[in-house]
Amino acid sequence: MDLAKIIDVRIEGLADICFDKFIDHSKEKRPAGEKLYLREGNIAVLPTANMRAFLFGEKSAGSARTFEGKQAKHYIRWGMGHVHIDPPLIDFLERDKPIVFDDFKKKFWILEESTCTKSSGGSITKQPIQSRPVLKLPWALKFQITLVENPQIDDAKLKQWFQKGGLVVGLGNYRPRFGRFRVVYWKSS
Repeated sequence: MDLAKIIDVRIEGLADICFDKFIDHSKEKRPAGEKLYLREGNIAVLPTANMRAFLFGEKSAGSARTFEGKQAKHYIRWGMGHVHIDPPLIDFLERDKPIVFDDFKKKFWILEESTCTKSSGGSITKQPIQSRPVLKLPWALKFQITLVENPQIDDAKLKQWFQKGGLVVGLGNYRPRFGRFRVVYWKSS
């Protein structure tokens, strides 16, 4: 009996995807280009930490919290140790070729907006305008999930989270306005 399943996945964007890579806690204003996730050759990537936030995030609710209600904590606990995504940096693809950052000339644009936050007193505070990089459609991600056998999460549950979560949770910043996607390939072995 195998203790783990390997699942090959491909998702395709339904909306542009926005980024806001964390650099440090300084208040220094950063250019939008520094907020992209890039690997060598200026290839745009999504770190698997962001994919895990899509699945198990708590602050900006991930799929487990969104779809499992009060039981979410059990799914999150099991998922953190039993769901592994590879590679660590997932290339963004267009027609199966990696998307290269071109300095906001063709595939990327800059979103300049301010977010509103609620203070503990219930008042709304507007934050200063931030510049965030956005990758235009079309985009796709291709990756593998190793799902270690556990009593909470099976292949069907994980697929459901990706299918529904792609529409109502999304990836990246300002989700689900940005970062919505659909599952176009899912194969377990």
